[in-house]
Amino acid sequence: MVRFRQPPRRTSNDKWVGVALGVVGVLLIAALGGGAWWLRKSKEPLDADNCPRAGIRALHVIMIDRSDPISSQQAQIVRQQVRALKNDARFGTRFDVYTFEGDTQNEMQPIIRVCAPGRPEEANEWIENPELIRRRYEERFSAVLDRTLDDLLNVTSLDNSPIIESMRAASITSLGPIPAGKIPISFTLVSDMVQHTKLVSHFKGEPNFASLQKSQTWPLVRPDLKGAEVEVLYLLRPNAKRSGAPIQNRGHQVFWEQLITASGGRVKLIRPI
Repeated sequence: MVRFRQPPRRTSNDKWVGVALGVVGVLLIAALGGGAWWLRKSKEPLDADNCPRAGIRALHVIMIDRSDPISSQQAQIVRQQVRALKNDARFGTRFDVYTFEGDTQNEMQPIIRVCAPGRPEEANEWIENPELIRRRYEERFSAVLDRTLDDLLNVTSLDNSPIIESMRAASITSLGPIPAGKIPISFTLVSDMVQHTKLVSHFKGEPNFASLQKSQTWPLVRPDLKGAEVEVLYLLRPNAKRSGAPIQNRGHQVFWEQLITASGGRVKLIRPI
C-alpha cells in the first residue's frame, strides 16, 4: 500500500516568523517611499546663484588683491586653498568673490556669488541621483569658482591698493543684511596687505593702528565684520619698501590683526606665501 506523507504542520513559531517578515517588508517599502516623499518635500528651491531661497547657511567672502602681479607659485597655493574651501563647503554655503578695488563712497558688488549645492559623496543612492548631484556640483559651483579665480589671478597692476576701504564695502554688501551671529561668516584675504590710498598709505609711514583708530579717517573706513573668522594669504612682496626698508614685517601683520579685531572679526591665520 502506498502511503502519502502528511505535509509538515506549521508551528506557531513559523507563523510568527512569516508575520514578522511581512511586517519588515511593509515597513521597508514605507520607509523608502516616505524617504523619497520627504526628499521631494524638503528639497529647498534654489535661486539664480544656486542658493536656498529660504536663506544661506554660511557665508565665505574671498577677496583678491590685483594691485601687483601674483607669481605662479603664489597662484598655485591660492588655488589649493580655494579647492580645500570648496571641498569642505556644506550645502547652502555662499561664496562672494571680490577684488580690492573699493572706496569710501561707492557700492561694491562681488565679481561672482554662488552657493555650494552639497557634496556628491553625501548623496543617498537610495533616493538621490549621485551623478546628477556630481554634475550640478561641478558645473554650477566648482567650475564657476575656478573660472573666476583664474581670471582674477592673471597678471595685472593697479596704482592704488584700497584694502581697508574694500573690506568695508564688501562687508556692507555681503554682511549688511545678515544679523550678527546668525550664520558662520569667514573671510579669505589674498593680498600683500600693503594699504595705499590717499587716506591711509603704508608707503608713507609705519603702520600704526592705534593712531588710525583715533583719527577722523577710522569711521570712514572701518569694516563691520560681525564676528567673521579671517584668514590672510599674505603675498610676499620683497620690492614693497619704505625708505629702503621692507614694509612687510611682524609689525605690519600686527597692524592688520588689531584692525580686524577692532572691526569685529577674529584673525584665524596669517600665512605668508
